[in-house]
Amino acid sequence: MATEFNLHQIYDHNLNFLFGAGASVGFLPTLALEIRDDNGKKHTFETLAKHYESNKEMTTMLFMLYYRECIKPGLPTLPPRPPRLPITEQVITEYKRFITTLIQVLNKQKPSAKRANIFTTNYDNCLEIASEELMAARNSQFEINDGSTGFQTRTFHTKNFNNRVVNKGLLDRHDQYLTQINLLHAHGSVHWTKNEKGDIELNYGASNYIFEFNEKETQILDECRNILYNEEKTLTDLDMVFEIFYDLAELRANKFWPAYNKMPIVNPTKWKFHETVFEEAYYQILRHLSYELERPQSILITFGFSFADEHILSLVLRALSNPSLKMYIVCFDSSVKNWMYSTFGQYPNVEYILSEEHELDFKLFNDEYFTVLKSSKPATPKNADENVIQMVRVDGRDL
Repeated sequence: MATEFNLHQIYDHNLNFLFGAGASVGFLPTLALEIRDDNGKKHTFETLAKHYESNKEMTTMLFMLYYRECIKPGLPTLPPRPPRLPITEQVITEYKRFITTLIQVLNKQKPSAKRANIFTTNYDNCLEIASEELMAARNSQFEINDGSTGFQTRTFHTKNFNNRVVNKGLLDRHDQYLTQINLLHAHGSVHWTKNEKGDIELNYGASNYIFEFNEKETQILDECRNILYNEEKTLTDLDMVFEIFYDLAELRANKFWPAYNKMPIVNPTKWKFHETVFEEAYYQILRHLSYELERPQSILITFGFSFADEHILSLVLRALSNPSLKMYIVCFDSSVKNWMYSTFGQYPNVEYILSEEHELDFKLFNDEYFTVLKSSKPATPKNADENVIQMVRVDGRDL
């Protein structure tokens, strides 16, 4: 009989989450592209960066577009900020719904527990925005730990994720651990900067990583974007257009790369950890993830994460030898489930959350699974895959 995903059954476990770009679709694009290779398979920014790694001009164009499309829209800005677009607002709303439910779950844990870890590879600040707006609403009491300490200058270190806030009563007659959510950016954060001492500071004000493109660069990037997001195009089309009609020497590579390389983020390439001076922080966060997954009765729920990062994949595969660890992979559709099963199928402590009727986006996940309103799921059909949690039919759902 299939094990069913039920928050009421796992609430008292060591809860960990791993979020990828799929959770922020609408706020920022993912690395997925529409352009195809010779076998008809869709490329990603990662595969294209690898393909053109020996072509400096094409690499510059790709990373300029990657920065413009996938990083710059998520950089923090000072108020007054423009109103959020409806699709962006919807993404933040789902993050707030997720955090609200998580707080409800943690509040049921024993007093000294009440803590969860959210690991994310996203460069956006959706979790920070959602958390701040929930705190401002004052509907519940909780702490967000971003790994920093300080006042005017906040310095980051992973040891700070072990810090807890305890409310002490007068005369020490009682104390209460505040519910805490740790936010760990496994691919770095656009809020990080490195000071003259080599320490990482957190900056939630205006971004230090704004790069403006001139008119000619914008024209080239627009054309590149049109090709990359066209499912009828191939690399042959891309090469031909930029060999015949454009001069990529007009891209200001000498100005872009010094600015880009200052950003403390992991690039979408195979040699990710060799490109940045912030690698020690990344390794500390990965060690923190490894430590959490080794703890007894741990839960890891992944959402919108492809496991393309070889370091994280290797770490999780090793951690699955812990028999008390249970991992739930939220699959957007059956093709994702098949891909994940080809990687994790040999591990009995991995289960797949999948809807055969709808694409399982963040809203559907919050509606049907990550909710305290439902105490049970219907039984899985006898002929169903025992490790796949089937979605219930929701008639009339507006998706």
